[in-house]
Amino acid sequence: MRQTKHLLLAVLFVLPLFFVACSDDDDDNGNGLSNHFTYDGETYALDLGFIMNYGQWWGDGYNFDIFLHSDGIEISDNFMDVTGEGHGIYFEMFSPNEDDLTPGTYNWDGSDEGNPFTYTWGDIIMDWDFETDEGTEITFSGGNVEVEKSGSNYTIRVAVTAEDGKEITAYFRGPLPIYDIEDFWKSDEKVRLF
Repeated sequence: MRQTKHLLLAVLFVLPLFFVACSDDDDDNGNGLSNHFTYDGETYALDLGFIMNYGQWWGDGYNFDIFLHSDGIEISDNFMDVTGEGHGIYFEMFSPNEDDLTPGTYNWDGSDEGNPFTYTWGDIIMDWDFETDEGTEITFSGGNVEVEKSGSNYTIRVAVTAEDGKEITAYFRGPLPIYDIEDFWKSDEKVRLF
């Protein structure tokens, strides 16, 4: 009886530890921030992302496009087919490094010169249905994107102005695979994700 009582007390003290260890704070990247973008008072989750290396097209920079998106959006291996529904944020950025998106602050360049540490295109999509090409798309007209890298993890912080004058902020931390598609995209089959 005495062993049963001690066992029961041990279980009562240990059991709550399992619930604390399994809380839902695992989505905050260990720093209190979740992967998301915010527009017009609404917050949209970002779950996945990747970088496309287009190489050097013009200017002194190397073109790297980032697409961060929610679950529900699926992209084929050759980037020709995008299906599903969800939210996302997209940037066309220019790095001084031909092999990787160099950490630093990337500023809006509306003149589209392709200089290092600039971005020349950016937009968000909300409730976008890739089957019907319907949803909301808002392009950017200013602001900056901060890029940090530690090992295979990137940290992306966004503070930009939308074409309608509203502010867009975003945060993403996690691995972003880089796909080298320079030769493919310089062929005749040029397609934009949205």
